[in-house]
Amino acid sequence: MRATQLIVIFLLTISIASCSLVKTAYNNAPEAMHWWLDGYFDFTESQSKKLKPALHALHDWHRKTQLPLYVELLQKTQSHLSKEEIESSTVCETMKSMQDLMQNIQLESSSTIVEIAPLLSDKQLIYFQKMLQKRTAKWKSEWLQETQEEQIEARLEKTMDYAEKIYGNLNKNQKNMLKQKLLTSNYKAEISYTEILRRNEDALQIVTSLKQGNLDQEQKQTLVKQGFERLRNSPNPMYQNYANQVKQYSCEMIADLHATTDIKQKQHAKAWLESFITAFESLSLNNP
Repeated sequence: MRATQLIVIFLLTISIASCSLVKTAYNNAPEAMHWWLDGYFDFTESQSKKLKPALHALHDWHRKTQLPLYVELLQKTQSHLSKEEIESSTVCETMKSMQDLMQNIQLESSSTIVEIAPLLSDKQLIYFQKMLQKRTAKWKSEWLQETQEEQIEARLEKTMDYAEKIYGNLNKNQKNMLKQKLLTSNYKAEISYTEILRRNEDALQIVTSLKQGNLDQEQKQTLVKQGFERLRNSPNPMYQNYANQVKQYSCEMIADLHATTDIKQKQHAKAWLESFITAFESLSLNNP
């Protein structure tokens, strides 16, 4: 279920050194996606032969229809970041736009999931379950440390890493502000961990149901799409309320950080986004 996030990860979170690196990553996305998925399912040769063309078709669709939307979103974000201050509501709107783009990919990939899942063997389902458990253990080691102090330090390191990709080096006061914000946030790693376990079980159940073959095509499509909807809006109301609160706080923290940035940092953000905009505009025209 998480596989369709890979293109977005390529587009929005890689640390870039040049436009050529962005283009290389994007142009090789189908191969990278197959490699990533294979790590979860250990595909047979015949399964790969069916999957690879579907990934290339998804990639072509994304290039033609989605990249222009990415450019538009990045240009809007660039305009926001050029201002002295931004509203937290603007940050949240940008996050929602990114979620909408993610949802577009998920819906487009549903038919591929429906086609490939029935081909999986029982052994591959067991392998998938083990890989989900391995991924969850990795998440736990990175985010669910034994003490609150360790959790704060881990989150601060990741938060500063993301912030400095956009703004460049942060000063001491900005780092201290971020730490204070994290100390007073309502983020609880154990709640997120419980939701991850639910999502893992949900993903395994969906793939298992698709494999059993007792559903028609429309029911299979609905099953997958409902699974994606549960990723965005958890059926657990307690978690969803908590996630909404964390998102709102994160938007406020980003807005507060932006208000402290100087001209040099804002210029860094503009140049960082411009690199993506230039690359995506070229890629949307199918320029290698």
